[in-house]
Amino acid sequence: MPAKFAAPLHPSPNTMTLVSDDPSWWLFINSSRIASYFEVAASAGVMYDWVLTLGQEVELLWRQRWSLMTVLYLSLRYLGILYAVLNILRTMSPRMHHFFLLISGIQLMF
Repeated sequence: MPAKFAAPLHPSPNTMTLVSDDPSWWLFINSSRIASYFEVAASAGVMYDWVLTLGQEVELLWRQRWSLMTVLYLSLRYLGILYAVLNILRTMSPRMHHFFLLISGIQLMF
């Protein structure tokens, strides 16, 4: 006998899918999709730049005496990388949205 699963008592709006044939949404859907492509491309560019310049960063920044400018540069650089990664994760998972807002607020404080 197959198992029967009951529907949740309070369904979350994130679990429901809305299917509409209304053409007024097509422009929004296409522009959102294209914007997500640009977000992923920009994030890949940031990560590629980080990988290319990591050797120079270690040689010129990590091995010298630290100053205020060194700390500011490294904090902005790594917060930017963290922001790019979390931005991609935010688009993949609705649960990451609240964490992303927290990190964005922390980044705006600096």
